[in-house]
Amino acid sequence: MTSQHPDNHRSPSHGGESTRSGWTRSFASKLIATRWALFVIGLVLFGLAYPAAQQIRFERSIAAMFPADDPAYLAYRKLQDQFGGNAVVMLVYQDNELTADAGIERNRIMTEKVAAIPGVKGVLSPSVLNAAISKLQPLSILNRAPTLFRQGNRIAEGLDELFAGYTHSKDHSHAAVVAILEPGYPPQTIEQLKNYTERVQDSMLAVAAETTNSSPPVINQAFLVGEPILVHDGFELIKQDGNQLAVTTVILLSMVVFLSLLDLRFVALSMLLILWSTVLTQACMVWIGSSLSLVSTILTAIITVISVTAVLHLGVRFRNSQNRGHGQSRAATEAIALLVMPILWTCMTDAAGFAALSVSQILPIREFGIMIAISAIAVCLAIMLFSPALMMLPTFRFHARLDQQQQRLSRNLRRRCIRLADASIRAPRKCVATAGVMVVIAVIGMGRSQTETSFLNNFDRGSSVVSAYQEVETEFGGAGVWDIILDAPTELNSAYLEQVRLLEQDLRAIKIDDEGLTKVLSLADADEVASRSAVSALLSPSSRLSAMSVVMPVFYDALLSQPTEDKRHLRIMLRSREQLDATAKTAMIKEVQRVVQQHVNSQAWQKVTKTSQIASDSRAADQITDNVPHTLSDMKTGQVTGYYVIMADLINQLVKDQWRCFATSSVLILLLLWLATGSMRLALVALVPNILPVFLVLALVGITGGKINMGAAMIAAVSVGLSIDGSVHFLAGYQRTRRRKHNAQTSSRHASGRTGVPILLATAALMVGFGVMSTSDFVPTATFGALVASTLAIGTIVNLTLLPAFVVWAAPDESA
Repeated sequence: MTSQHPDNHRSPSHGGESTRSGWTRSFASKLIATRWALFVIGLVLFGLAYPAAQQIRFERSIAAMFPADDPAYLAYRKLQDQFGGNAVVMLVYQDNELTADAGIERNRIMTEKVAAIPGVKGVLSPSVLNAAISKLQPLSILNRAPTLFRQGNRIAEGLDELFAGYTHSKDHSHAAVVAILEPGYPPQTIEQLKNYTERVQDSMLAVAAETTNSSPPVINQAFLVGEPILVHDGFELIKQDGNQLAVTTVILLSMVVFLSLLDLRFVALSMLLILWSTVLTQACMVWIGSSLSLVSTILTAIITVISVTAVLHLGVRFRNSQNRGHGQSRAATEAIALLVMPILWTCMTDAAGFAALSVSQILPIREFGIMIAISAIAVCLAIMLFSPALMMLPTFRFHARLDQQQQRLSRNLRRRCIRLADASIRAPRKCVATAGVMVVIAVIGMGRSQTETSFLNNFDRGSSVVSAYQEVETEFGGAGVWDIILDAPTELNSAYLEQVRLLEQDLRAIKIDDEGLTKVLSLADADEVASRSAVSALLSPSSRLSAMSVVMPVFYDALLSQPTEDKRHLRIMLRSREQLDATAKTAMIKEVQRVVQQHVNSQAWQKVTKTSQIASDSRAADQITDNVPHTLSDMKTGQVTGYYVIMADLINQLVKDQWRCFATSSVLILLLLWLATGSMRLALVALVPNILPVFLVLALVGITGGKINMGAAMIAAVSVGLSIDGSVHFLAGYQRTRRRKHNAQTSSRHASGRTGVPILLATAALMVGFGVMSTSDFVPTATFGALVASTLAIGTIVNLTLLPAFVVWAAPDESA
């Protein structure tokens, strides 16, 4: 094998590894000659981009994750528009004296404090319900005023049962102050609510400290829950997490560069590339009107791994050239000349992998893909601007023994890469069998994978967000909040309310794997409770509800919209357990939708709402045009929506998008490889081994019982774009050797030897970088990092084993 090695046949004119033509060497020489001018240009561009980069926004809205024309988003938007924003926050606390006057008084004080916070539209709590009872019972003035939890009073018992799970737990151990926020509430509202909750908690702890062991504390465990809190805390965690990941990744990968090359110039180059590319990318995002979102906080970490990979390849080539006795200028010229095209193509394949995410239906995923694609191109441009100047800085040599040990390690790794490639080339059948086994495992595992539909499970189980929701899940009968929007006449009558109660009866009867709705609530239930009063029973439903709008305006406005022309909308509030598996949750939502549609399409419903003509018009319109989505026409008669529904829809859409993005990524990368190699056969054999690790890793998630969450749903397209980098450098080395008239086997072995060490070092750097992400408290980020690191590790093994054999198989065997 030694006699066949290309280095032993190298002519002096090659001066090492010559390039395909003189243009790359000429281009590299010009970069070296104009290095300081390029460096200044880079600094000027940085200065222009920096002010714009500081203006980048962090989008915190869950609704911003959906396209403007998405049916699920339109239904949710309708809910918000019709019922005043729909942003609800619950201050939940445990109170052992809730049913006593002292407990009601404490709740009243808390309610007044919360209601006084700017941005809070209204409040609902046990004390508000307690005050409403006497107003709903005018004759109670002759008797002792009843309290909410007093036995024997039919209205009090009705309101207690009706609002159990909303303002208090069924066992009366927990109470809640429900705050309905103004549409467009300022961020300070959430901060003030959190600060007040902390003060309540601190006062509880102070009282508990003064209480004797024989007397348990009266109140404890105050916490905030609700979609606004989940969004606020979640995005704060993600933002903080992104900053920590950026710092940790930069430090660790800089150490990898230093230990791999023992050259501070390349460490400095890595830092400069990361800073410049990050600022330029953020500036471009501002210029195109985009913003940072849920998934884009890992921008710096992604840029770091792309930059360090390129720097390691560049540094290994530069060091090898110097070890052959070449001067600094020639070594820098050779390194740039040999790698200018491979680095260009690797950055382009990285960009293609991430740009493929732009076909996603989820807006932040699209923006994330575009953002990282821009950053990959920015890294390539930064290398051209800054690497010539930094590579020509004075050399700082470390201890000779340390340098010798590093060179000895590199030689050993190179020999092992050549032997590994040689073994795979000599056993093509085993390589095919290995690929076949990977396919079988992928098919089995992918069939077992499940989707994570709970947004709450995106956070670490030990976080305060999760613990608060688990408390609500246990004490209030489910943390999943969703709604039904129904058409209603301008004046609610007995017949209409009876139809609503029949629908609620069918909803309460739903059972999916012994799971059902834990709460179903509407104004129809409130009217039934109000009618228990002797005086109120003599009034019409509209009169009773009018009285309720006075005594409990917040509750009334949240469940009945204002009339417009000849119609209005009624809202049924639903609760269910958040921690349902994907199959049960999807089945539950579909069954609720079926029950609602069956009910609103009945003649009895159409009679009380007078929607038969609307339904007829809707069917006629559908016959005229096929461009009207069915879900939009459904919104006229009954729509199931809410946070619970749209988040399940979001995750399901992510999983569907994964394969669309993956297919787009594969096609784009295949075309780029074709352009880079000039051979479709080489492009195909390079792409196929890099696709297998993606399927294998996702299959292992299913086999081990894991779930496909937001992070896992992004890795298919992204991993192919990153793992293909090693293949691009391998093919570049392979084709250089083939052009020297060596056969396919020798060229493949040589490419493995030349590129194996930088591929191993780059993979180690990538695994460290993405491995850092696996420590994130935001589960999708951790999953994304762990799965990408695993995919890249398997991809490297494939590039060093299967790829050399497949390339030899794809190329005609021509002797040197």
